[in-house]
Amino acid sequence: MNVLFNNPLLYVIDYPGHDALEILDKRHGRMGLLRGATADRMRGEFETFLTQEHNQEEFEDFIDSYKSILDHSVLQH
Repeated sequence: MNVLFNNPLLYVIDYPGHDALEILDKRHGRMGLLRGATADRMRGEFETFLTQEHNQEEFEDFIDSYKSILDHSVLQH
């Protein structure tokens, strides 16, 4: 397990042995697990996005572009 990114809005974890990527939108308590080609595409898009500076609105727009795959609610214990 590798934490690729963690800030107050987003948490991204890479599971290289399982070819999977987990995304957690902290704003809405939603998460999704991507596998295979979809996970590879997200890794590339995320790495490209982070090479540039973005304001909060641009960052939130980027996260929102993945909201259709963030289909699981995260419960706190």
